[in-house]
Amino acid sequence: MVFVCIGTPRIVGDSVGPKVGTMLQRDNVDAFVYGTEDRPITAINLHRYRKMLATYHRGDIVVTIDATMGNAADIGTVKIADGGLRPAGAFRSRSAKLGDIGVMAIVGEREGDMLLQLKVADENFIAMMAQEVHKIALHALQDGEQSKADASI
Repeated sequence: MVFVCIGTPRIVGDSVGPKVGTMLQRDNVDAFVYGTEDRPITAINLHRYRKMLATYHRGDIVVTIDATMGNAADIGTVKIADGGLRPAGAFRSRSAKLGDIGVMAIVGEREGDMLLQLKVADENFIAMMAQEVHKIALHALQDGEQSKADASI
């Protein structure tokens, strides 16, 4: 399994992905983890990771994690999507999907000045969202390990 955790720690509301990546690395999970607080994946370097995934991780399950904007009623929820997700989708609707599974932490409303919302997001709220996504990622790893064990029987 491969986790691609997108975002930047420089913008509070966009830091869910790197926070989760850092937590997964600290857990020393049996998976590839890209995108941490020390080495974030952003729009600037995303193309390099796309190439690397295509070269070195063909056939692997890629889980893409990112903060996103949504409906006001969905703020504080985590959504899972088959077929990955579009990084920076709130700002650039034409970006290509990335991953097999998308994990989206909805941190703000898709209206008004979305960048400002990300910049002034509550740090405790974002840390809580990262913890929730981290739990989901660990659960996905456990399910993946169980599937491998079942297949080998």
